[in-house]
Amino acid sequence: HVLFHHDVLAFIFAGGAVICLFLTIRFHSDLDVDTPSRLLPTRRRPEHLAVENEGAAATNDIDKGMQTIVKNQNSALSNNNNYSSSSNNNDDDDGVSACLLVNDENPRLPEWIAYHYLTLPLRSLIVAVDPASRTSPNNILLQWYEEMGLDVHPWAEKKYLPQKMRGPCTSNDPEKCLWHHRDRQQYFIMKCMSEFKKMNKTWVLLTDVDEYISFNRIREDDPVVPLDEAPKGIPTMGDWRFHKSEMYMASSQLGNVDGTVDGKYTNSDIIFTNPNDSIDYGSVVEDMRRQKFFLRDDIAFHESTASHEAPFGIPTLKDSKFVENKLFVRIYNDTYDNNEDGSFVQISMDWELGDEKMRSFYGGNFITDTKGRNYYIENESTLWPPRYLAKDSVAARRRLPSIGKGKTIHDVLKSEGKEIYTKGGLGPCLSMPRLLYGAREDKNNTNWENMAPRGFDDNDFVTLRYRWHASKGEFDASKYGKTIIDVSRVPENALEGKALNIHRPLIYYCRQDPPPPRYAISLFRVNHYLDSFEAYSYRNDARSNLRQCKECYQKKGSEAAVTMDDTIRPWLRKFVEDVGHEKAKRLLSNAGDFVKLG
Repeated sequence: HVLFHHDVLAFIFAGGAVICLFLTIRFHSDLDVDTPSRLLPTRRRPEHLAVENEGAAATNDIDKGMQTIVKNQNSALSNNNNYSSSSNNNDDDDGVSACLLVNDENPRLPEWIAYHYLTLPLRSLIVAVDPASRTSPNNILLQWYEEMGLDVHPWAEKKYLPQKMRGPCTSNDPEKCLWHHRDRQQYFIMKCMSEFKKMNKTWVLLTDVDEYISFNRIREDDPVVPLDEAPKGIPTMGDWRFHKSEMYMASSQLGNVDGTVDGKYTNSDIIFTNPNDSIDYGSVVEDMRRQKFFLRDDIAFHESTASHEAPFGIPTLKDSKFVENKLFVRIYNDTYDNNEDGSFVQISMDWELGDEKMRSFYGGNFITDTKGRNYYIENESTLWPPRYLAKDSVAARRRLPSIGKGKTIHDVLKSEGKEIYTKGGLGPCLSMPRLLYGAREDKNNTNWENMAPRGFDDNDFVTLRYRWHASKGEFDASKYGKTIIDVSRVPENALEGKALNIHRPLIYYCRQDPPPPRYAISLFRVNHYLDSFEAYSYRNDARSNLRQCKECYQKKGSEAAVTMDDTIRPWLRKFVEDVGHEKAKRLLSNAGDFVKLG
């Protein structure tokens, strides 16, 4: 037996009391009402916890609803002796985080959270509500926090948006309102990533509520895998562009590819046997004269030949903007006209031919203006992760698991990080191609299988209901990709201000690969669901007028009905199995229920 001196015991108890007092003060400070923070896990919802009713139209109502959640967390904290903060750890078991900007997304939100809770696994979520939203997600977020312990952070506008930009767009010009939304989005995702970095999180998913990340397993309908170098005897075409023609020959479509071969401008007509074919870097094309060309990865080439800094006396150009064939930039070290650093100026270029000469404008290279003055273009690629080879990415795709088989996106990020990162490929910002799923349904076909468990309906879940999608790698339908970013490997000063855009948020850490991200070499993809016209036209956002256009909707749908797959559909069975049937029913109640709003 060991006997403790009374003074020692007194010291231990006093020290414990001080620690408890410090932690309580710190947690209450973190939950200041003016800056809503994490929802603290409680065993049951306090009876006095008021939640803003759905249908709140004004921004103030939504802000009040979020503040109400935070106010009541203080009461929950004082009654919860088992609370343990996960924000002070950098533990791989914390899973993946996500940033969501929502607008009338309540019918979509339960499915999105449940799917990513299973497959990422999603464990921390920051949600901001667009002021144009007629509904509040508070009920849904509270339910996930209370029943599943999901670490939820509801944000008011003042948490992430400058004062002058707060509130809904007041312009009658749809284009101005669209840019207003994009500005909001760019400020939000940067502040959101910064917040997760402070919480010692790692990977953060940046998608919308109609987008679902999935393993990009190899399938027969995949695009051709790019070649890492030109086959022997086939000339390389650089600074090339492909132009699809509206002309047809028999059942084939004509096109044109032009660029530089052995220092000479070359223009060749080619024939498509499949109108859905995509011409991309790393491929070999054959023109109508039977001449073959290897299409170079121009970004990777210019990256490999780039200079890392400007020579003495040469001005540096940043933040370039093109208006037709005119170049506007921010200039630094202007030894010619003595403009102040950061001044936005026009550089006069001999670009009457426009597209052809502008193709070689890459960071780390030099340009010469009409007066013969030289400029250095900032090298954005210095901190980019090296491009990994196609053969390595294909090998990684062969190792990918199936959805619903136990392994998660986070598991793959960890395992492939060890496998590919040693070769310099898996950096802090992963671009993922999107794949548009249309509204075509085929439940009468013999190959249709209901995937919803007992008590659930396939029709309530876009990931189960829709199987038909666009051609993989086809930009016209699926557009730009989305990203998942490891904020632990990005410095804090790189997460300040505004993101470059939602598709490539960090200019110095996300590679500028040709759009869309190359499908055949991506570990993950993002399924983007068009959904029914009722769902498509539901949001009250900057594109509301376009969303009411049924012809536009049908055109999009026709582009996304090329082929089908069921790879994502087993997730719901696994989710119900993991959380239990009754709890899953509660969490997914009202999923897909697009109630009419005023």
